[in-house]
Amino acid sequence: MKKVSIIAVLALTAVLTAGPVFAAAGGTTIDGSLIFATEPTGAFDSTVGIGVGALIDMSDRMKTSSKDMKLGIRADMAYFDWDGDMFGIDVSYQRLMFFGGPRLTFLPGAVSPYVEGGLEFGYGEVEVALPGFGKHSSTEMDLGLAGGGGVDFALAKNLRLGVSGRLHLISDSFLTLAVTLGVAF
Repeated sequence: MKKVSIIAVLALTAVLTAGPVFAAAGGTTIDGSLIFATEPTGAFDSTVGIGVGALIDMSDRMKTSSKDMKLGIRADMAYFDWDGDMFGIDVSYQRLMFFGGPRLTFLPGAVSPYVEGGLEFGYGEVEVALPGFGKHSSTEMDLGLAGGGGVDFALAKNLRLGVSGRLHLISDSFLTLAVTLGVAF
């Protein structure tokens, strides 16, 4: 767990430091998310995680002709902590997920639906508490695919509220539903 926490803090620092650099380019949204995640395997309970991310609008840079669609690059990081019980033995599973890929937004405006997909890297740690033997842990790193969609709602000129869902096709695949609050620059 200590390793996952250290990696999460370092990654969060990197995202928050890189945010102003991306924002200076224009057309960038920085956001935070509250994420509901289904269990990765049958022995775990569903959980709620947190995430941070950025969306860079590439439409102006690519000079796309359609105003009905926007193409962006999405990158985010999320942290989940599942608890479970296997045959009376307590098991916990922490996973730090990094996602990156394109996002296609339809009819950008006050209500903006989108689809997205990309690559995902996961760093996970499983910890088992065996009675009389103490705690034992194992770590894993995985590469997979993730995709989904959602809707962003304009609350103010630079403030957006989003709702999304994503399927994570990685070892111990799972689904997530997120509520996101973002600031556009």
